[in-house]
Order: sequence, then structure tokens, then C-alpha cells
Amino acid sequence: MGDNRSRFGRGSPLRVVLVAAPVVLVVVVAVLVAWRVLVFGMLELHFGAGFDARRFDTLESQFDHRRTAFARADARMRQLAAAHPRAERIAWTMAMICVRDAGRAETCASPSPRDRATYDGLWGVDVIVRQSHDRGRTFFKLYGEDPPRYTIMRAPDGTDVDEYADDRGFRSTRDLTPGWTILGPIPDLDRENAQWQE
Repeated sequence: MGDNRSRFGRGSPLRVVLVAAPVVLVVVVAVLVAWRVLVFGMLELHFGAGFDARRFDTLESQFDHRRTAFARADARMRQLAAAHPRAERIAWTMAMICVRDAGRAETCASPSPRDRATYDGLWGVDVIVRQSHDRGRTFFKLYGEDPPRYTIMRAPDGTDVDEYADDRGFRSTRDLTPGWTILGPIPDLDRENAQWQE
């Protein structure tokens, strides 16, 4: 009996191991969970699945300084859409305006000097897109550090922006002025490519 007491007594090594083992196990699990959260958080930030309030602030500020240029570019895209009523997609970059009509190959032409001047007035816009499955909407895609890709949308009055964003897989939105909205990134790259018919 004396032996049993000495083995499990207050200072015995076996008792220390029995008491410390669960504590060590809890600490190890907590460290592993914290490491996993940190790694996934960094991956989410890097690959753009998350909402970036600072990026929204920057885009909102730049839009506020260039509202006239955005309105002119939207009006020009509406003209192009009216000139190409069968177009599935119209894409306008600094170097090209490309139109893909239903059942035909995409055709591209250099922008006119006036179009180039309009595009120059935009900040950070990589491509302006108008497509048939997003009837009446013009999209100003801003790649920035790609990914994530953010978009400024010009939509007709009455558009439920939140419903539209949820339906297309955008992570978040921010209203700018009536008819204008920032759409946060689409985390799923395949879904984003499908959205832009690329």
C-alpha cells in the first residue's frame, strides 16, 4: 500500500503526467486550430474571397472624382449596344472595342480618338463590358492586383442590386449614386469566367 501512495502521491511523476497530459493536449489542439485559421485567413486575403473595405473605399473615392467620365463611357456603351442589337458581348479596352454577335466570331477595332479620350478619363478600369445576359447593365471591371477583381456596375433603375449580386456570386456590394454600385469579387474563378463569357 505504501508503494501505491508513493507512485500516485502529490509530487509523483506519474501523477504529474496524468494531470499535465490533458492540459498539453488542449494547448496543442488550440495551437493547431489557430494556425489553421491564420493560414486560411491569409489564403482568403491573397486570393480575394473576402470583402476588402479599404478597396471599396478607394474605388468609391475614385468614382466620385470621375463620375462624368463613367457616365460618358456608359452612354457610349449604350450607343454600341444599339448599333449591335444581336451582340452577345461588347468589350472595350484602351486598345480595342470588340463585339461578338450571336453565332459569329468576335470582331475588334481600334477605338476612335474620342473613345480613347473617354476611356482615358477612367481610373483603374481594365475593361468595360456589356452583354446580352445582363440586359441594360454596363460593367467597369477593375482587376487591380488580380485576383480579386472588383466591378463598378451601371444598372437600370429598379434593379435589386443585392439580389443580382447574390445570383451572380458576387461577395459584397456598395451603393455609390443612384444606378451605380460596386460589386465585390466573385470568389469562384470558374463562376467569374462564366459570368463574363470569357
